[in-house]
Amino acid sequence: MLTQLNIKNFAIIDSLNIAFEKGFNVLTGETGAGKSIIVDAVDLVLGGRASSEMIRSGCEEAVVEAAFDISDVKGVSEKLGEIGIEKDDNLVIKRTISASGKNKVFINGSMATIAMLSDVGEFLVDIHGQHEHQTLMKVDRHIDVLDEYAVLGTLRQEMSGIYSEWNRVKDELVLLKSSEADKEKRVDLLRFQSDEIEKAALKVDEDEELLEEKKLLSNAERLYESANTALEILYSQSGSALELIKKAGSNVTDISIIDESMRVTLDAINSASASIEDAALTLRDYAGRISFDPERLNEIEERLDLIGRLKRKYGSSVSEILKYREEVDRELDGIERAEERIGELEGEGERLKAKGREKAETLSEKRKKGSDELTKKVVMELSDLGMKKAIFEVKMERLNDISAKGFDKVEFLLSSNPGEAPKPLSKIASGGELSRIMLALKKVLANPTGVPTMVFDEVDSGIGGGVAEIVGRKLREVAEGRQVLCITHLAQIAALADLHYAVSKGENKGRTTTTASRLSGDERVDEVARMLGGMTITEATKKHAEEMLKTVRRET
Repeated sequence: MLTQLNIKNFAIIDSLNIAFEKGFNVLTGETGAGKSIIVDAVDLVLGGRASSEMIRSGCEEAVVEAAFDISDVKGVSEKLGEIGIEKDDNLVIKRTISASGKNKVFINGSMATIAMLSDVGEFLVDIHGQHEHQTLMKVDRHIDVLDEYAVLGTLRQEMSGIYSEWNRVKDELVLLKSSEADKEKRVDLLRFQSDEIEKAALKVDEDEELLEEKKLLSNAERLYESANTALEILYSQSGSALELIKKAGSNVTDISIIDESMRVTLDAINSASASIEDAALTLRDYAGRISFDPERLNEIEERLDLIGRLKRKYGSSVSEILKYREEVDRELDGIERAEERIGELEGEGERLKAKGREKAETLSEKRKKGSDELTKKVVMELSDLGMKKAIFEVKMERLNDISAKGFDKVEFLLSSNPGEAPKPLSKIASGGELSRIMLALKKVLANPTGVPTMVFDEVDSGIGGGVAEIVGRKLREVAEGRQVLCITHLAQIAALADLHYAVSKGENKGRTTTTASRLSGDERVDEVARMLGGMTITEATKKHAEEMLKTVRRET
């Protein structure tokens, strides 16, 4: 979960430090105070898009740093290991945006790429921002929501793989049937690429091995000096550690002859002496193995430069470059025996098409089962959220052709009024209904062992009164066993939080600044009262706020 967020020179924020906890956390404040900017900062450390426009006016760079407790997060340690980042129960991500364009990413102190950051971020936080309301308005995204609920990720990957391979076969067929002139140009390019990769004589993981060797060669002098210095201190110089400990041993030997109780101490000294001798021998051997070879270092740098150029042209790793050459050679072979290859590809295309239809049928069957379950659960959640008469349906239609997602078209339908037939959600749902439907889906899709932190940015859009309290209680349910961060304008939701931050905008030396204060006691009562009554806090709103907070405390 997210434990600490530090923001500096980001948008209108000059410096802000916030500590979050497990459970239901809310951020409140007037419109324009900077609440959504905090969510933008979280998105940034998860791999979100960066722009120099995010830097506070007059500053050279913006810095966002986030600390996470990942002791109970499944999969993230493995992912960190895959990308070569040091693993720990605590994860620190730092991202800087520079006005010069030299942006940087650090994961646990190590330099990283945006791609690496995005891969890690998927395990940490799920952000439901205001834009996600629009996801429900896009019919082509409804199938993704259904598949997420039905846990069809593996099947979808298999379907996508088959579809991708089928398209590859079709593309190759088109190429083989193209004009001879086009073929000649294509053959020349493919031969050049194949020869370039072959001449490089690459080996899998060669670049990683070279980088390790380069590190040792680049630091050879430092390693040698450190090893020799340690050897002298332990063994070689006058007054070395070994000499001193042997002197101590001689004195303790005299003592133990008279007082046998000191024999244990003597044994410990003798053992330490032996250990120092072993360490000294190891250091001497290590220093003797250190290589000072500028020519080899130059060879490594030239080799890494060559591999880097090939990566930019053919793939992000040596394995991908070699795989690309295999594909090039396969295409060359196909062009050179075009007629025979055309027959093979047509047969392979039919086989893949049949395999794709079979996989699409399996997907369709599982979607049907999943849609029935999803419908029931969403209707239950909507009822809890004040839409007691709502009808939610998942409409499935079969397309003529298969795609990477199978051959189903999925659309969510809604009827919020009794007697009305369900109609496309994208055409009839109000803002308040969209907020509640999205929250219902998030509640249904929430996996207790999944992403540990969920962020809701103004999920209360378009609602108020009793429905707001219901939404707040639903958010509190979602927060059980995980962390929820919620930006809200509604007192009914804020009063239900475990931890409450007030975000405010002020002025310092003629500059706008944003601050966030953790509230408790009278401060929290005043903030809830302000949310109830607008800018003015009256005795009535304050009393109402106190009663709301007392009610929550009694329940917990």
